[in-house]
Amino acid sequence: MKQLLSMLALATLVSFSACKKDDPDPIDPGTTLTKLTGNLATQTLTKNKKYLIEGQVFVRDGQTLTIEPGTVIFGDKRTKGTLIIDKGGRIVANGTEAEPIVMTSNQEEGVRDRGDWGGLVILGRANCNQPDPSVEGITPAVTFGTLNSTQFDDESSGSLRYVRVEFAGIELTPNNETNSITMGGVGRGTVMEYCMVSFGGDDGFEWFGGTINGKYLVSFCTWDDDFDVDFGWSGNVQYGLAVRYPSFADQSQ
Repeated sequence: MKQLLSMLALATLVSFSACKKDDPDPIDPGTTLTKLTGNLATQTLTKNKKYLIEGQVFVRDGQTLTIEPGTVIFGDKRTKGTLIIDKGGRIVANGTEAEPIVMTSNQEEGVRDRGDWGGLVILGRANCNQPDPSVEGITPAVTFGTLNSTQFDDESSGSLRYVRVEFAGIELTPNNETNSITMGGVGRGTVMEYCMVSFGGDDGFEWFGGTINGKYLVSFCTWDDDFDVDFGWSGNVQYGLAVRYPSFADQSQ
């Protein structure tokens, strides 16, 4: 219990010092943004550049997106920018406590709000209890998971450490919202540790089936659920912290 309280206290301290709604990694005037669009080939995003996700951006089967510590990636509000790691694709985003990887809104400081962009979607082929499920609002539809099979339960979609996702969870189509981080059929070989979502327009972390585990996850001031589960997810979360604003919630809260 003492260790748990110490870890949650540390997570809270890091969360609040790293994420302030009025000062979330603003875009400096005159900054040139490198645009990410369509299907990405294997590549590395570096911290000496700023990136913009325009529309639905995919990392397809066999491709790997590597992101250096300290890299900032902006999601475009106008085009509902969303980063989607498709089945067989990989994301290797290993930030550090001193240099987290930040995915945030491209809106100006003071204007950013929940649901400015689509957030991060990770898909795999691990066990689900639904046949060929797909992610709400992603077009053309991309399916994930394998029905009632453990064949891909150890599959890896990469690793995320010290990653922060802000102001995500946009409505892609009517009544179909993404979450800050959406996981569909992701296998337990995928690493997710020291990750934080904040000011999300829908859920914080949502698992649709799969077997991925998580450690040291923080959900801060989301509009809907902080941690949501569906389609037979069978992983574990150790040290999860939800911090809510009492005046912000959707109708289900």
